[in-house]
Amino acid sequence: KQWYQRRVRGTITYIHLLLYHLDHMMVCFQWCSGLKLAAFCWIVTSASGSSIGIESGRNISTTEHLSKEAWTEKAFGEKVVDEVIDSVERIIGETKKFLKKIAVVESKLGEDPDTFRAGYNGGIFQVDHIAFLNTQDTASHPHLTSQLRKVKLAYGIDWLAVVWNNLRKPIYCAIASRLDLWTIPASIPASLEDQARYWKQYYNTKAGKGAVQGFIDRWNDYKKHHPDVSDANES
Repeated sequence: KQWYQRRVRGTITYIHLLLYHLDHMMVCFQWCSGLKLAAFCWIVTSASGSSIGIESGRNISTTEHLSKEAWTEKAFGEKVVDEVIDSVERIIGETKKFLKKIAVVESKLGEDPDTFRAGYNGGIFQVDHIAFLNTQDTASHPHLTSQLRKVKLAYGIDWLAVVWNNLRKPIYCAIASRLDLWTIPASIPASLEDQARYWKQYYNTKAGKGAVQGFIDRWNDYKKHHPDVSDANES
C-alpha cells in the first residue's frame, strides 16, 4: 500500500511539473509570436517607405505602387509627372491629355522656378488654395464622394485629412487637380483650342493672368521639343 501511495504521489508530482513546463512553453510561444508579428510589421512599414500617420491623411494600405519621387516634396520633371498623371487618370478618370497640358502650361512640368515659391503650395499643377478646398467640399459636390473612395483605396489617402502643403508632392497635386476638374459642371473638351478656353474659364479663371492663346502657344512649344506627343483629338 505504501509503495502504491508513493507511485501515486510521484505521478501527481510528474504531472504538476509537466503542466508547469507546458505553461512556460506557451508563454514563450506567445512572446515569440508577438515578436515575430512586430518584426513583420516593421519590415512592411520600412519597405513601403511610409507608415500610418507619417503623412497627412495617408496610410500604407494601397493598390497603386508609385516611385519614391511621386511622394517627394518638390520633385518635378517629365518622368514623375507622366507617372502620376497615368496613375490618377487610371483611378479617377481620363482627361484627354488635359492634365498633361495643365502641368506644361502652369509650371513647365515643375521646372518653372516659381512652381514651389514661398507661401504657395499649388505645386506642379498650380492648384490654388480655394480650388484645393473645393476638392474637399463634398456637400457642394456630392459626386466627389465616390472619387474620394477611389483615392483612399488606390493610394491610402483620406483626402478630407489632406492639407494644402501636401500638394508640393506630385501625386497629391495630380489628385487635387483631377478632383478639381470633377467639380466643373462642363465636361472636358477634346481639341486644343477648346481645352484652352476651358482652362481659362474654369481653371485659370478671370482672376488668373493666363490667356487662351498663351495656353495654346506653350503647349505647341512643348510639342516642338517632343514630336512624339499629340493632342487628344489626333490619331
